Amino acid sequence: MQRFQLGSIDLNLLKVIYALVVKGNMTTAGQYIGLSQPAMSHALKRVRAITGDDLFKKTSGGFVMTRYCTEIFPAVRRIIEDTESVMLSKQSFEPATSHRAFRVGMNDYFSVVLMPRLVERVRSQAEHCVLEVIHMPRTGVTHNKNFLPVVQEHLDEGTIDVAVMTADNFPARYRCASLFTERRVCIMSANNPAAKDPLTLDALLSLGHVKVTSAPSRRGWIDERLDAMGLERRVVAVVPHFSAAVAIVSRSDLVAMMPESVAKLFERSHELLLLESPFAEEKQSTSMIWLAEKERDPASLWLREQISACFAEDLR
Repeated sequence: MQRFQLGSIDLNLLKVIYALVVKGNMTTAGQYIGLSQPAMSHALKRVRAITGDDLFKKTSGGFVMTRYCTEIFPAVRRIIEDTESVMLSKQSFEPATSHRAFRVGMNDYFSVVLMPRLVERVRSQAEHCVLEVIHMPRTGVTHNKNFLPVVQEHLDEGTIDVAVMTADNFPARYRCASLFTERRVCIMSANNPAAKDPLTLDALLSLGHVKVTSAPSRRGWIDERLDAMGLERRVVAVVPHFSAAVAIVSRSDLVAMMPESVAKLFERSHELLLLESPFAEEKQSTSMIWLAEKERDPASLWLREQISACFAEDLR
């Protein structure tokens, strides 16, 4: 029977693989696990020799996993996270006595929909903690050398603990969890002359639109749908916040598309009509994103549990 040969394997090499995946480049990966860049390079050569695979390909955007590395990484991650869980099991987070400031990245949509509920939950369990919202446009890109999306840079640098947004594909160094899905509606003023007629596709295209986006040149989901049909809407105004669109629509004959939960918040105060659009099947999906290295962090885990609980309730 073959003897267990753990003594011949340097488990620190698993940390090197893990760090390169979650950080994406040699320098920050080395800083993450306390190794200089030359030491990281040497360790990578060793693990490549042991596995017989390059493991990573260097690109302009950082390291990208090979197919073999992609196959083994779930096991590497599990070993690292289980080890961390065992070694840090005595660490804890006590909400009732903590004075921590939690920073959540989100746009105005989630600020008005999520924050009232989240503040209520946090105050009931952690009265000394503070919640800070960092405005987070989904489409923004930083001007660092890698041109990372704003949300990725803010998570990497620790500017925010978690982001709540519509998630695109994120690299392996992040975790994403789906929170909820809701329909999008068309809003118009109750005094809009078009309110007396059904909102058909032709009727929708005959009206002027307020477009809500953090990147004015970006084609939104409705624009992409219309492009595929060879059609185009008439955009009269472009604003970065849903609240601005509501204010404009309520005083004009314009319309805007937005998530139903946001529209319902302003329905009565701004005398709005919420109408099912011809694109009712297009849903708004919301996710929570955080750093993989914070997966088992007690404070981060507690915050994510509070956010998830808010979305488990009826947001309308």
